[in-house]
Amino acid sequence: VPVDIDADTYNIDPAAAADRIGPRTRAIMPVHMAGQIADMDALAKLSADSGVPLVQDAAHAHGAQWQGRKVGELGSVAAFSFQNGKLMTAGEGGAVTFPEAEQYETAFLRHSCGRPRTDRFYLHRTSGSNFRLNEFSASVLRAQLGRLPGQIDTREARWPVLSALLEQIPGVVPQRIDARADRNPHYM
Repeated sequence: VPVDIDADTYNIDPAAAADRIGPRTRAIMPVHMAGQIADMDALAKLSADSGVPLVQDAAHAHGAQWQGRKVGELGSVAAFSFQNGKLMTAGEGGAVTFPEAEQYETAFLRHSCGRPRTDRFYLHRTSGSNFRLNEFSASVLRAQLGRLPGQIDTREARWPVLSALLEQIPGVVPQRIDARADRNPHYM
Protein backbone atom coordinates (compact mmCIF):
# COMPACT_ATOMS: atom_id res chain seq x y z
CA VAL A 1 0.00 0.00 0.00
CA PRO A 2 1.75 3.21 -1.08
CA VAL A 3 1.89 6.05 1.42
CA ASP A 4 2.78 9.72 1.09
CA ILE A 5 6.30 11.07 1.47
CA ASP A 6 7.90 13.78 3.53
CA ALA A 7 8.10 16.76 1.13
CA ASP A 8 11.56 17.76 2.38
CA THR A 9 13.44 14.45 2.23
CA TYR A 10 11.29 12.57 -0.35
CA ASN A 11 11.23 9.62 2.06
CA ILE A 12 8.24 7.79 3.50
CA ASP A 13 6.25 9.89 5.95
CA PRO A 14 6.07 7.88 9.21
CA ALA A 15 2.69 9.41 10.15
CA ALA A 16 1.24 8.49 6.74
CA ALA A 17 2.62 4.96 7.16
CA ALA A 18 1.02 4.68 10.61
CA ASP A 19 -2.34 5.70 9.14
CA ARG A 20 -2.17 2.94 6.50
CA ILE A 21 -1.27 -0.02 8.73
CA GLY A 22 -4.09 -2.52 8.74
CA PRO A 23 -4.70 -6.18 9.54
CA ARG A 24 -3.11 -7.32 6.25
CA THR A 25 0.05 -5.21 6.58
CA ARG A 26 3.09 -7.47 6.50
CA ALA A 27 5.97 -4.96 6.41
CA ILE A 28 6.85 -1.29 6.47
CA MET A 29 9.28 -0.65 3.59
CA PRO A 30 11.04 2.71 3.58
CA VAL A 31 13.12 3.53 0.52
CA HIS A 32 16.16 5.58 1.51
CA MET A 33 15.62 7.98 -1.36
CA ALA A 34 18.65 9.27 -3.25
CA GLY A 35 20.97 8.49 -0.33
CA GLN A 36 18.89 10.26 2.34
CA ILE A 37 18.00 7.77 5.07
CA ALA A 38 14.32 7.78 6.04
CA ASP A 39 13.34 8.79 9.58
CA MET A 40 14.49 5.55 11.17
CA ASP A 41 13.71 6.73 14.71
CA ALA A 42 10.02 7.21 13.94
CA LEU A 43 9.84 4.13 11.70
CA ALA A 44 11.51 1.88 14.29
CA LYS A 45 9.02 3.11 16.90
CA LEU A 46 6.12 2.52 14.49
CA SER A 47 7.40 -0.98 13.81
CA ALA A 48 7.77 -1.75 17.53
CA ASP A 49 4.37 -0.29 18.42
CA SER A 50 2.51 -2.00 15.58
CA GLY A 51 4.41 -5.29 15.53
CA VAL A 52 4.90 -4.86 11.77
CA PRO A 53 8.48 -5.60 10.68
CA LEU A 54 10.62 -2.94 9.04
CA VAL A 55 12.38 -3.88 5.76
CA GLN A 56 14.62 -1.14 4.37
CA ASP A 57 15.22 -0.57 0.67
CA ALA A 58 18.81 0.68 0.84
CA ALA A 59 19.48 0.46 -2.92
CA HIS A 60 20.21 4.22 -3.01
CA ALA A 61 22.07 4.33 0.30
CA HIS A 62 25.44 2.59 -0.03
CA GLY A 63 27.60 4.12 2.72
CA ALA A 64 24.82 6.19 4.28
CA GLN A 65 24.69 6.67 8.06
CA TRP A 66 21.96 7.56 10.56
CA GLN A 67 23.28 9.03 13.83
CA GLY A 68 26.65 7.36 13.36
CA ARG A 69 25.27 3.93 12.40
CA LYS A 70 25.54 2.59 8.87
CA VAL A 71 22.33 1.83 6.99
CA GLY A 72 22.85 -1.93 7.39
CA GLU A 73 23.19 -1.56 11.18
CA LEU A 74 19.84 0.05 11.98
CA GLY A 75 18.14 -2.93 13.60
CA SER A 76 16.09 -4.24 10.69
CA VAL A 77 16.55 -6.02 7.38
CA ALA A 78 18.17 -3.82 4.70
CA ALA A 79 18.40 -4.70 1.00
CA PHE A 80 21.04 -3.22 -1.33
CA SER A 81 21.19 -3.27 -5.12
CA PHE A 82 24.28 -3.52 -7.30
CA GLN A 83 22.67 -3.00 -10.72
CA ASN A 84 24.42 -0.77 -13.26
CA GLY A 85 23.06 2.58 -12.09
CA LYS A 86 23.92 2.24 -8.39
CA LEU A 87 26.82 3.79 -6.45
CA MET A 88 28.49 0.38 -6.29
CA THR A 89 27.79 -1.91 -9.20
CA ALA A 90 28.49 -5.45 -10.28
CA GLY A 91 26.13 -5.29 -13.25
CA GLU A 92 23.28 -6.88 -11.30
CA GLY A 93 22.74 -8.54 -7.96
CA GLY A 94 22.38 -7.29 -4.44
CA ALA A 95 22.96 -7.91 -0.77
CA VAL A 96 20.77 -8.14 2.31
CA THR A 97 21.80 -7.44 5.89
CA PHE A 98 20.02 -8.90 8.90
CA PRO A 99 19.98 -7.85 12.56
CA GLU A 100 19.60 -11.45 13.77
CA ALA A 101 21.64 -14.55 12.96
CA GLU A 102 18.49 -16.68 12.60
CA GLN A 103 17.16 -14.37 9.87
CA TYR A 104 20.49 -14.62 8.08
CA GLU A 105 20.50 -18.41 8.24
CA THR A 106 16.94 -18.61 6.86
CA ALA A 107 17.82 -16.23 4.02
CA PHE A 108 20.98 -18.19 3.28
CA LEU A 109 18.97 -21.38 2.90
CA ARG A 110 16.56 -19.66 0.51
CA HIS A 111 19.29 -18.13 -1.65
CA SER A 112 21.45 -21.24 -1.74
CA CYS A 113 19.09 -23.86 -3.16
CA GLY A 114 17.80 -24.74 0.32
CA ARG A 115 21.22 -25.92 1.51
CA PRO A 116 22.91 -24.66 4.71
CA ARG A 117 26.40 -23.15 4.62
CA THR A 118 28.03 -26.28 6.04
CA ASP A 119 26.36 -28.73 3.64
CA ARG A 120 28.73 -30.74 1.42
CA PHE A 121 26.29 -33.54 0.49
CA TYR A 122 23.41 -31.66 -1.19
CA LEU A 123 21.03 -32.10 1.74
CA HIS A 124 18.33 -29.53 0.97
CA ARG A 125 16.42 -28.39 4.07
CA THR A 126 13.85 -26.26 2.23
CA SER A 127 12.96 -24.99 -1.19
CA GLY A 128 15.16 -22.24 -2.56
CA SER A 129 16.82 -20.75 -5.59
CA ASN A 130 20.33 -19.94 -6.70
CA PHE A 131 20.65 -16.26 -5.87
CA ARG A 132 24.34 -16.44 -5.08
CA LEU A 133 26.70 -13.75 -6.32
CA ASN A 134 29.62 -15.10 -8.35
CA GLU A 135 33.20 -14.56 -7.19
CA PHE A 136 34.11 -12.20 -10.04
CA SER A 137 31.22 -9.83 -9.28
CA ALA A 138 32.04 -10.00 -5.57
CA SER A 139 35.67 -9.03 -6.26
CA VAL A 140 34.52 -6.07 -8.39
CA LEU A 141 32.29 -4.91 -5.52
CA ARG A 142 35.01 -5.42 -2.92
CA ALA A 143 37.36 -3.15 -4.86
CA GLN A 144 34.65 -0.48 -4.96
CA LEU A 145 34.24 -0.59 -1.17
CA GLY A 146 37.67 1.00 -0.82
CA ARG A 147 36.71 3.92 -3.06
CA LEU A 148 33.22 4.50 -1.68
CA PRO A 149 34.14 6.67 1.37
CA GLY A 150 36.14 9.10 -0.78
CA GLN A 151 33.39 9.26 -3.39
CA ILE A 152 30.85 10.06 -0.67
CA ASP A 153 33.17 12.76 0.73
CA THR A 154 33.27 14.37 -2.72
CA ARG A 155 29.49 14.23 -3.15
CA GLU A 156 28.87 15.67 0.32
CA ALA A 157 31.36 18.49 -0.28
CA ARG A 158 29.70 19.38 -3.59
CA TRP A 159 26.09 19.02 -2.43
CA PRO A 160 25.77 22.58 -1.02
CA VAL A 161 26.88 24.03 -4.37
CA LEU A 162 24.55 21.82 -6.41
CA SER A 163 21.65 22.39 -4.02
CA ALA A 164 22.06 26.18 -4.19
CA LEU A 165 22.12 26.08 -7.99
CA LEU A 166 19.07 23.82 -8.16
CA GLU A 167 17.11 26.17 -5.87
CA GLN A 168 17.52 28.91 -8.50
CA ILE A 169 15.46 26.90 -11.02
CA PRO A 170 11.75 27.72 -10.77
CA GLY A 171 9.77 24.71 -9.55
CA VAL A 172 12.82 22.69 -8.48
CA VAL A 173 13.07 21.89 -4.76
CA PRO A 174 16.29 20.10 -3.81
CA GLN A 175 16.09 17.28 -1.30
CA ARG A 176 16.58 18.52 2.26
CA ILE A 177 19.02 16.70 4.51
CA ASP A 178 17.83 15.44 7.89
CA ALA A 179 20.54 16.37 10.42
CA ARG A 180 20.35 12.87 11.91
CA ALA A 181 21.51 11.47 8.55
CA ASP A 182 25.16 12.22 9.17
CA ARG A 183 26.47 10.53 6.01
CA ASN A 184 24.62 10.92 2.71
CA PRO A 185 26.01 9.40 -0.51
CA HIS A 186 23.68 11.62 -2.62
CA TYR A 187 22.71 8.93 -5.07
CA MET A 188 21.44 10.40 -8.37
